[in-house]
Amino acid sequence: MKRTGLAVVAVALCAPQGILAQTIRFNFDAVSLTYQEVREGRSSTGQGGGGGIELRVGRFRLDARAYTARLEPDSGGSEYDFKQVDVRVSYAVNKLLALEVGGGRRYVDPENATQEVGLIRIGVLSENQMTRLADVWVRGAYLVNPRFSGGGSADLAFEFQLGVGLGTANKRFRFHAEYEFQRIDREVGANDVPIQLSLARVGISFGF
Repeated sequence: MKRTGLAVVAVALCAPQGILAQTIRFNFDAVSLTYQEVREGRSSTGQGGGGGIELRVGRFRLDARAYTARLEPDSGGSEYDFKQVDVRVSYAVNKLLALEVGGGRRYVDPENATQEVGLIRIGVLSENQMTRLADVWVRGAYLVNPRFSGGGSADLAFEFQLGVGLGTANKRFRFHAEYEFQRIDREVGANDVPIQLSLARVGISFGF
């Protein structure tokens, strides 16, 4: 154990200063959402808002985000509230690649409007600073054994995200735009009932 601890300290001391930087950032977002039950041909769309916090300490990064939207079925029917909470923790292997784990929970009101989902994710994050003012990132993850309020299982479930940020050189203010896509191939008995989520998000963040 002592040798392991010394090795961790040595790696930290030898790491580039950019990786050792500590940052906290608060996000405020506007979102546009499309939720689909693919096989049934049902789709709901709506807008809403959200926010989150990003904390970076050394090679570690914590992202906690939440949003809510009021969705209206395209084929008619009652509107419902859609809420999502996501938490991700990543470890930077180098300046361009980080390994990521986390979880998520989806809530709907009323409960029978569509599926509530709980999930665990394992993935990667790649972030590249294009200039002193702009950066881009992409992340992808495999969703492990999602749980549904209406039962069922999913052998294949994944998500990916593309993002771009533009802000001040001191990183204290940034405008960001993101697109997320998630697909879960849900099965109930012998029936395939896949669900998809597409999310566009724009917002601002303040860092310290």
